[in-house]
Amino acid sequence: MMTKDHEHWMDMALALARAVEASGNTPVASLVVRDGEEIGRGTNEVTTKRDPILHAEIVAIQDACKRSGSATLEGAVLYSTMEPCPMCAWGIRCAGLKQVVLGARHADLKRTDMGTYAFDTFMIATGQNVQLVSGIRTAECVELRREWSARTGRVV
Repeated sequence: MMTKDHEHWMDMALALARAVEASGNTPVASLVVRDGEEIGRGTNEVTTKRDPILHAEIVAIQDACKRSGSATLEGAVLYSTMEPCPMCAWGIRCAGLKQVVLGARHADLKRTDMGTYAFDTFMIATGQNVQLVSGIRTAECVELRREWSARTGRVV
């Protein structure tokens, strides 16, 4: 049986992000994968549910915890089309995820609203050991976000 690679899962997350864009939410999607199987998925739901905490990573973690019947997701990997914010980074830590695979990073988009924040430096600064894989479908993730920003005039 062939194992699915990072590109496969990021392609799945990108398809999900593109699908959610029509809802009015920011086109960001995340997947939680364990042992080669998707156990959780989430998209940004901030606008439609009027809840500032419902970022794609948080929704994916909640979904994975519900499906797995556990508050911890050890051994799982989180895939996200956009670099997690500090709130989501801490949610990743609380869920016990040890690997995060990213598409776009805030620096790729030259976002000034995030200051000098970066997921990996945040993890180091808080003494966490979360492996980061970046550069997976970056161009596609950046293009999706830039096109959305140009259409809507929004950054977040």
